[in-house]
Amino acid sequence: MEFDETIVRCSAPSLCGIKPASLFSMDGECFDSGKLKLREWRGIFAKSRRYFVPLRKSENRVLFFVFDRNLLERILDSNTNVEYLKSKNFPVEKGFSAVLAELLHRLVFSAEFPHEVGLFLGYPLEDVLGFEKNSANYKYSGVWKVYGNPEKSKIQMKRYRRCTEKCMKLLEDGASLPNSIKIKF
Repeated sequence: MEFDETIVRCSAPSLCGIKPASLFSMDGECFDSGKLKLREWRGIFAKSRRYFVPLRKSENRVLFFVFDRNLLERILDSNTNVEYLKSKNFPVEKGFSAVLAELLHRLVFSAEFPHEVGLFLGYPLEDVLGFEKNSANYKYSGVWKVYGNPEKSKIQMKRYRRCTEKCMKLLEDGASLPNSIKIKF
């Protein structure tokens, strides 16, 4: 899969502003082939407060965290989410940048995967907590495992899928990445 295609397939909803963040892994060779494009895109997307953060996990893999800062900040507007993140030792009192830095640090350096990342990816807190407590008793599985309201989650997952499909179609038809994500949802 080419660099552009990987980015769109894995993060279109975040780049379109309907999902707070996306997290995916990319082959190191694929990443290296797209570094120049990424530099250009960073400038373009930063204007709408959307960011690409590549995290080198190994010589052969790059973990990408793509986020919409406006949507991610809303997660920290919720007292319940803030309390949850405090319980996970996130420096919420220091603000958004400190919380984001802590998350990125955990993604790179934690021995165990930080499941609290689900909250940043837009999964309902109820689902994140359910996964942490008992990952076998979920009500539905799609983009994430649902422990709370499956109907509401299915609607959101369908929205993400439609967004990705539309963006992929535009990319396949020759649109550049910035132009392939200018879809309103």
